[in-house]
Amino acid sequence: MILRPLPLFSLLLSMITGILLGILVFQWYFSNHDSAVRTFAAALQQIDDNYVEDLDQQEMVSHAIRGMLAGLDEYSELLDQQSYEDLLSRSEGKFGGIGIEVSLSNDFFTVVSVIKDTPAERGGILAGDIIRGINGDPAKGMNMAVMIEQMKGAIGESIALLLERPGQEQRIPLVLKRELITTTSISHRNLDRGIGYIRLSSFDQNAGKNLKLSLAALSEKNPLTGLILDLRNNPGGILQSSVSVAEIFLDGGLVVSTQQQTTFAPDDSNNTSYFAAKGDDTDNLPVVVLINHGSASASEIVAGALQDRDRATIIGNTSFGKGTVQSLLPPLPDAQALKITTAYYYTPSGRSFHNSGIEPDINFSADEDELLAFAAQHLLKEK
Repeated sequence: MILRPLPLFSLLLSMITGILLGILVFQWYFSNHDSAVRTFAAALQQIDDNYVEDLDQQEMVSHAIRGMLAGLDEYSELLDQQSYEDLLSRSEGKFGGIGIEVSLSNDFFTVVSVIKDTPAERGGILAGDIIRGINGDPAKGMNMAVMIEQMKGAIGESIALLLERPGQEQRIPLVLKRELITTTSISHRNLDRGIGYIRLSSFDQNAGKNLKLSLAALSEKNPLTGLILDLRNNPGGILQSSVSVAEIFLDGGLVVSTQQQTTFAPDDSNNTSYFAAKGDDTDNLPVVVLINHGSASASEIVAGALQDRDRATIIGNTSFGKGTVQSLLPPLPDAQALKITTAYYYTPSGRSFHNSGIEPDINFSADEDELLAFAAQHLLKEK
């Protein structure tokens, strides 16, 4: 098929139609938000006219956007161009920093998880630590955008943190050097008596594919009798990757739903449901999923789906409770971008785990060796 140029008249007609449509949409928006927009514009003008120093209006607008987002929830934020690019890189498994995932709650940043073999892990930071200071500045009251700006820096530059650890009176000062963080999101090994162990540290874009490769490697010599999937301190990642991981263990059916409602409504027209493909890739292999307070978001989707579908036993401690969807919106005209909360996650039974977390089937706290031994023993009983 050969594409031919549009005649000049048709091209002009298309352009005029597009312009008119844009004008109509513009007028519709401002007619429905006229009062709020006028108030904002008047306030901006008064500040610009009367403030004691000269102001950059674009910077003022950015401050205003951050203020609006701070009034929404702790996960919505305005990303500058570098932060936007860093977020995209992180989904591919590479980013700069010290190797922690944080959440803003009650004016403080709490460490959700610590990535293995990073400055944070080597420095002794633990999930649950509260960041009280960054480079000498109090962390209380910072919004997420300011915190990210403080944490950023050139590779090799130092960052000073002041941590509060629950149950410990003394605060912990730390000085760490930033590194290029390259995550290996999966590792595996064979345990005794045919039990396989897979540690998934993040849900990057290759999580499902890498899990299948690990399963194949574990069963290369002998069939597995059971599998331990370790999602402890996994902060989550890409929604579709959580579906790709869950469906490896499920023979079709619902994995997770998203809705704008704060309580699940099965007939909600805004409900978006994600289903597993037909066929359990593990042939109904007995599975234990390990979680803890550092297991968040996509980790909770997988644990909740396998728990609701009676496909795995969940062992460990209550997960973090990040049950909201963040969407990265197209860049704004100044190259900044909005990442905002757009929906809630719901497990197949309609449970929300936001702020409450996934409760394990078996609460069990122990060191690494004892926990794995307990999980393996449970699997052997399931045979």
